[in-house]
Amino acid sequence: MKAELIIPIETLRGKLNEDGYYFRVCNGAQIVQKCPRRWHDTPARKAARERFVAQYAKRKQ
Repeated sequence: MKAELIIPIETLRGKLNEDGYYFRVCNGAQIVQKCPRRWHDTPARKAARERFVAQYAKRKQ
């Protein structure tokens, strides 16, 4: 989403606080974006990954 800032602040970059949004400049326009979600490993994901490795991994020679 494009943001329009008040005159004393020309541009913002990065996060201001931990509200889940960050600011960047793209082609001269100020943009506000949501921060990407961090990936958290769950027991189900870990088990699926281990099953995949056991089935498809090739041994080094």
